[in-house]
Amino acid sequence: MKNNSLEKIAEYIQKNDNYLIIGHIDPDGDAIGSIMAFKFLLNNLNKNSILLLHADLRKEYEILFKYLNPNDYYIYQNKEELSKLKKYSNAIVLDSANIDRLGNFKELIEGCYKVNIDHHYDNSKFGDLNYVNSNESAVGKIIYDLTKIISIDIEESIGTAIALAVLADTGSLKYPNSDPDSFRLIANLKEKGIDIVEINRFLQSFSSLKYLKLLSKGLANINVDKTGKIAWLVLSSSDIKEIGIDDKEIKNLVNYPRDIRGVEVGISFVEKQEDFIDISFRSLNYVDVSDIAHKFNGGGHPRASGTKIEGNLEEIVNKVLTEVKKNV
Repeated sequence: MKNNSLEKIAEYIQKNDNYLIIGHIDPDGDAIGSIMAFKFLLNNLNKNSILLLHADLRKEYEILFKYLNPNDYYIYQNKEELSKLKKYSNAIVLDSANIDRLGNFKELIEGCYKVNIDHHYDNSKFGDLNYVNSNESAVGKIIYDLTKIISIDIEESIGTAIALAVLADTGSLKYPNSDPDSFRLIANLKEKGIDIVEINRFLQSFSSLKYLKLLSKGLANINVDKTGKIAWLVLSSSDIKEIGIDDKEIKNLVNYPRDIRGVEVGISFVEKQEDFIDISFRSLNYVDVSDIAHKFNGGGHPRASGTKIEGNLEEIVNKVLTEVKKNV
C-alpha cells in the first residue's frame, strides 16, 4: 500500500464522519496521548467519534480522562458487546505497526475505512489511507502537525494529550529520538499554557507503592555482561505474585538497566505469567534493537522495541542475551 500525505488525511477526516479511534494493545504514553488527542481534534471538527480502549485506564490516565465524558469511550467487555459499534464506518488507527496489534478490536474495524497513522518504520501500511513517518519522534507530533494543517486551536485538552504523547516517547526529551522539532513542539505548547511540568511529573512518578517495591526487586536483579555494554533486569512470576501487583502496572523497567553508564543495550525480562515473558529492549547509540526483537517475533523502533515469548524464563534470558551479544 502507498504512503499518503498528511494533507490527504486531513482532507478525508474533514469530509467524513463517524469514527472509531484506536491504538495498540498494552498502550504506552504515545498511544494513549495520540488517541486522546485525535478524539479532541475530531470534537473540534464536530465529528461523531468514540475511543476504543482495550482495558480500563481511567484511573491510570486521569490526567487525560478528566477531559472526557463516559460516552466518549468504550472499554472492551466481550465480542458480543461490539455489535453496538457497527454504526461507525471509519477507523482511525494510531501508533500500531500492524493490524494484529489491535487485539480484540481487529475484527470490528475490518469493515471500516481505515486511516493508519504511525511512526514505526516496519508499519505494514494496512490502511485505506496511510501516513507512516518513521522520522517522527512520536505519533503525538504527527497529530500536532495535523492540527496546523486543519487550523485547529490548541486548547488545554488536546495540548495536554499531545505533550504527554511526545514526552512519553522521547523520555521527556532525553531519548535519542528527541529531535529539534520535539523540543520546539514542547516549547510551543508551554507558551500556550500547557502544564508541561505536571505532565512530566505524572510520567515520572511511581504508579503505586507496590510498583516501587517491585522495582526494588528488579533493581536487585540487574546484571551487566563482561563488556559493560549489555545490562538486563529479570523479574519472575513468583516475584510479581509476592508483591501482589496488577501486571498492567509493570512498565518502563527497561530504562533502569539501559541508563547505567557505558551500557548500549538494556533489556527487561518480566514473567507476567508463568512461562510467559514480556521482553523490552532499549539501546543508546548504535544497536538496532528492532532487528533483535523481530527475530523473536516482536518489533518496534531501532532504539526501543519489545516482544513476548512463551517458555522457561532462564532459557529465554540466555537465548536472548546470546542474540544481543552478536549485535553489540
